[in-house]
Amino acid sequence: MRAFVLGCMVWLLGLAALADVPHPPLEAYGELPFVRHMAMSPDGEMVAFVIRKDGSDVIATFDIATSAIQLRMSVDNIATRDVWFADSDHLILGVSDTKNPPGYKGGNFEYSVSYSLNLDTNESQQLLRATRDIYPAQAGLGRIVGVDDESGQALMPAYILRPSSRSGIAEYNLLKVDLDSGFGRGFKSGSPYTIDWLVDPKGLILARVEYNNSTNMYRIYSDLADSRAPIYEVQASRPPFSLMGVKPDRSALIFADDAEDNDGFDALFELGMDGEITGPILAREGADIGHVFTDKNRVVEGVRYAGPKPSYQFYDPALNKDVQDLVDRFEGGAVEIVDQSADWNRILFSLFDGSGVSKYVVLDRKTGDLIGLMDDREDIPPEAVGSVMAISYPARDGLTIPAILTLPAGVGTDGLANLPMVVMPHGGPSSYDAVEFHWMAQYFANRGYLVLQPNFRGSEGYGRDFLHAGYGEWGQKMQDDVSDGVAGLVAEGLADPERICIVGGSYGGYSALAGGAYSPDLYKCVVAVAPVSDLPRMIRGVSKDRGRRHWVVDYWTDLIGDPRSPKVDLDAISPVNSAATFKAPVLLIHGKDDTVVPISQSQVMERALKAEGKPVNFIELRGEDHWLSDGDTRIETLRAMSDFVDAHIGAD
Repeated sequence: MRAFVLGCMVWLLGLAALADVPHPPLEAYGELPFVRHMAMSPDGEMVAFVIRKDGSDVIATFDIATSAIQLRMSVDNIATRDVWFADSDHLILGVSDTKNPPGYKGGNFEYSVSYSLNLDTNESQQLLRATRDIYPAQAGLGRIVGVDDESGQALMPAYILRPSSRSGIAEYNLLKVDLDSGFGRGFKSGSPYTIDWLVDPKGLILARVEYNNSTNMYRIYSDLADSRAPIYEVQASRPPFSLMGVKPDRSALIFADDAEDNDGFDALFELGMDGEITGPILAREGADIGHVFTDKNRVVEGVRYAGPKPSYQFYDPALNKDVQDLVDRFEGGAVEIVDQSADWNRILFSLFDGSGVSKYVVLDRKTGDLIGLMDDREDIPPEAVGSVMAISYPARDGLTIPAILTLPAGVGTDGLANLPMVVMPHGGPSSYDAVEFHWMAQYFANRGYLVLQPNFRGSEGYGRDFLHAGYGEWGQKMQDDVSDGVAGLVAEGLADPERICIVGGSYGGYSALAGGAYSPDLYKCVVAVAPVSDLPRMIRGVSKDRGRRHWVVDYWTDLIGDPRSPKVDLDAISPVNSAATFKAPVLLIHGKDDTVVPISQSQVMERALKAEGKPVNFIELRGEDHWLSDGDTRIETLRAMSDFVDAHIGAD
């Protein structure tokens, strides 16, 4: 391979092709993982998760000492987004639902709540259920920012509309909520402009953040300061900071900075109580910080860096060494820390190391032992999994584009020749693909396809410059990066130019449609799930729902382009306006309850293609959201994709 640089290779089957590759049923890939939302108790004795049992989702706990699994409660009829321990006795479930609240002008609205499950009694209670004056159907309701395990109470922000409020605008207050009764009472008052709270478990306000969308004034207040005045204020077109925690000595707040005038993307900085900013800290050239680890008091302990495989840096030298030793133990594999005990003596991590599907393992730092828990999928044997590797290739303007390549199951490097290929640009677009078990990529790899996942410019994980290189490049250089990856694999003789399909969801769906519209000779079929197809319509929708001056609108115009600028032609980069150029048949799939990209984006695309006499199929998923959260509709989606791709470029 001359043009492509290989690295971080994960060998699952060795160098030689295997004659007999098992083909698990489609359902084994399309259904939700056997276990998900893993969390470890503060004492490190127990792990909680969502498990599939007899076709239903159930909250379960796993006793590490005895390996006993206890089924706790059914969550089959709710969309569980997160599971974590508030303390050793209470498990928190973050869930969401999609409704159309009365008076809400934006159509469907995804609202969230939290439940507390008492592990002693196995009784659950919705938190904030009976709270006075709480504003209905708010996004983020149920978020917990601190838990006092001694009192069994959680600190939760929520919008409260007081009858006495002269403005009639809800205030984003902090409430103290009993974990057993669910009842919440006022603890700290915010303001109509409060957008975030950072607190320790005892309720000390480390930071209260305000952002006035009318004046663009951003302010941070802290109980750690001597004055009640803001410790920091600035005018900004959108909130510039994401507060993460506090230094151990509480002399400064730690934040991830997305502002334009600082080096590095998602580097951490310190904000002193005098308003001075220092840093960056824990920064790594060409890599983003994907996660910040904090203790129960919100003290920052370390970070996980993004990239093809996770890597880590901690303040504690002993912990840093042990984690690095763990990563080194599985050289070539991907080790992702999922959770840990409060003292970090036990670390729960997922492992994709070349021996099959991802598996959950616990490291006991005192003994050095690895305790295997379970695989995240039951019915996919190691021999059915395709090799995954990180690669890179040059774009036409010379920029190096990282990517993930998944080989057909049973095929080693000597079998890479003239293969049918599925190209899968990721969503976001500020996201990225990594070395991992990707359910859709692995399904196609098991059926004989080469799978390319390009991390085009504008992707996270590779530093600020790489991210910002994608701003304003939808349908242009970002799309060229995808096309250049395809062309490179074809030029190397690895991919058959007559058997290439592009498949993507969300922004990846836009990229799939853009590929069909602007590179019509490159692809033999196009599959777009929840795609953006009409950029002006999308921005108008955001403006209508949020208001033209809302910072989210500014974000989208930065990302895509400002429709008010004479230099920006959003119509020209909207696939809906280029339906006539399509040569490949199109499959559109969209959830009816999608609150991120409205289903109208697929509907207008279907109408445009039909008007031009182009072959198009459109599947509407009843009750499905943007993320294909339902196992049944995910299977339906994968089956439709598989039939469509096989019909047009079917693997031998």
